[in-house]
Amino acid sequence: MDYKVYYEMWQMECCGEPFSVGDTVKWLVQKAEFIDMPIDVSDIPYCYQAHSSEWKKLFVLEGKVKRIEVLYQTYKRSDTDSRWLDSVSGELKEADNACGNEGGWDGLTKASGYVVVLQEATVRRAKKSEVTFC
Repeated sequence: MDYKVYYEMWQMECCGEPFSVGDTVKWLVQKAEFIDMPIDVSDIPYCYQAHSSEWKKLFVLEGKVKRIEVLYQTYKRSDTDSRWLDSVSGELKEADNACGNEGGWDGLTKASGYVVVLQEATVRRAKKSEVTFC
């Protein structure tokens, strides 16, 4: 079965391991409840999660990387709080690998994450012993 996963850039920059199309990966994920993006990603059921202490809400997703798309976004200063930036546009660009240092692309200022499709994938509840934090 194929599964889509959203992998946020900050997770990759913190403690993620680079991966490429064709690699087999085993990730802790959580159900995607709300993904704040300027594009429609309503069909993504899981988000990569290496920092949650709520192990009972985590799953282990294992499969072969079939497709990687890098999400590039542009931002503007928030109208309600000048300390925040609001995403105003975005675009997905297919890539062969994910390494955490993708720069801007075609006028879009920041790579903010990856939409990854895993094929031949399995998902199951995580065991407490599998949940380690970086």
